[in-house]
Amino acid sequence: MHNVAADSGVLEGSYLDNLTHSMGLHLKASRSDNTCKNYSSGFKRWERFISSQGHCALPGNPVHVALYITHLLNTGASSNVVNSAVYSIKWVHNINGFSDPTDNGFVKNLQESAKRHAKPATHRKDPVTSDMLIKLCKLYEHSNDVLIIRDLCMILMSFAGFLRYDEVSSIRCKDICIFEDYFSIRLLKSKTDQYRHGDEILISKGDTIACPLKMLKRYISLAKINVKSDQFLFKQVYRSNKTCALIHKNKKLSYTAAKASIIPKLKLVGGSFDFGLHSMRSGGATQVANASGSVNDRCLKRHGRWKTDSSKDRYIADSVEKRLEVTKRLSI
Repeated sequence: MHNVAADSGVLEGSYLDNLTHSMGLHLKASRSDNTCKNYSSGFKRWERFISSQGHCALPGNPVHVALYITHLLNTGASSNVVNSAVYSIKWVHNINGFSDPTDNGFVKNLQESAKRHAKPATHRKDPVTSDMLIKLCKLYEHSNDVLIIRDLCMILMSFAGFLRYDEVSSIRCKDICIFEDYFSIRLLKSKTDQYRHGDEILISKGDTIACPLKMLKRYISLAKINVKSDQFLFKQVYRSNKTCALIHKNKKLSYTAAKASIIPKLKLVGGSFDFGLHSMRSGGATQVANASGSVNDRCLKRHGRWKTDSSKDRYIADSVEKRLEVTKRLSI
């Protein structure tokens, strides 16, 4: 920023020069923290490549960028990797006041070429069903182990709230409000909430042993949780002699630890199914979509925090009965 300001005639040490630091921070704030990290990493890869060839990364030459994209394609990079590289280079040039070298015919056509490359088949994890969750809760009906009840609570909450793992792991105790027939979750951060406006999810009381509300109350009581605290709701568990409790440090449960603890429990009732931590989100959405009696599509998208129909449809595995309804309406 200082160099760009100096090139525009701003004197070193002047008030305008002092503003350049704040300007840089505000420019970085135009994207989320994760996006900035990804773009910074992407630009560093481009910088290492082009510097090793004896050329400058910033400002970059459009032909050099096109050759870099060609290098990525030749090494088997997918269209997602190519797009990430292009957006990273574009972003760094934009916030530094340089002309965008990716706004070039070569680069744009190479992006299109990347889309046409053969893509490896994507393997989606199997969705969890409500029957599986009822069986799982019956297995641990009389358990007073904090670890087990924590996992069951996470599973049921993710299933009923269509929660991504990053969402459920980021819930703090004070984000939960419990009512007689339902409870609400306040999400301060979500993948599709780029401007951090926050969102609220409502989860109703169930009629079976797999009721999310009952399990949440059971977990709060067993783990001695203060629902008004700023602590993360789901944390690591420690064992000492006969004691099993949540750790005192306010640190949310990692993805790796949650996966290692939850997936084996799902396997107990899922057999040969291939589960992941996204199986609860896709399972809940699939269950609602295939249930008799349609749910308002707008409410379904809002509950799952999907911006588009295509995003929502990726999570839903239509049942055979639902798919057969199309041809049954042909009257032949």
